[in-house]
Amino acid sequence: MTILSVLHQVFADKACFLCGEQSDYPVCPGCASSFRTCEPGWSDRRLTAGPASGFSAYWYEGTMRQAILQMKVQGEYQLAGQLADMLANLARSLLLGDRPIFVPVPRFGVRQQGDPRHFPQVACGTLSASCNGDSGIGLLLKTRRTPLQTKLSDTRRLKNVDGAFELSPGAPGKLHDRTVIIVDDVLTTGATICAATGVILQARPHQCLYLTLARSRATIASGL
Repeated sequence: MTILSVLHQVFADKACFLCGEQSDYPVCPGCASSFRTCEPGWSDRRLTAGPASGFSAYWYEGTMRQAILQMKVQGEYQLAGQLADMLANLARSLLLGDRPIFVPVPRFGVRQQGDPRHFPQVACGTLSASCNGDSGIGLLLKTRRTPLQTKLSDTRRLKNVDGAFELSPGAPGKLHDRTVIIVDDVLTTGATICAATGVILQARPHQCLYLTLARSRATIASGL
């Protein structure tokens, strides 16, 4: 590695991933302030996949969409921690009940704790620590590999995740009569959230809600 490449890496680590300006954070305060927040508080919605209750922090557009794509597509996983902190800051204003349990939407074949490459897991660790809750990492499992939802139509999204999740052996006892909050990055049709909710309801929780970093305008464009 040359001196120039080392210097480039040092300065790159101090630059905003979105605008390139010098920053001590992956997203500088200026870009972070441009994220558009969704309406506050829990809400009940009729999504394409079915009814669901939950909260999305930001609209999936502009700089927020750019940040999520940088994280998921470009592999800039340093963004996950900061975005999880921002989600947790907004979640603290919600009525979460007595010691909720945060369950990440899992990836296929990944069960280890605290995977830094998977936003839902990173966010669950942050949320459980900052919102007086428990981490439910590993309680919900993905049993088969599925294509990316972003490449599918609404109808194919529903079929894509049908039967893709199951509870781990010890999950029913940990989820029973608890407030369970499913955590994911983006809400569009709600196919993933509804599929995960259907499985978690088998454990007879007190209630099951979703919490996502962002929500697509498509849920409104479809009249939902």
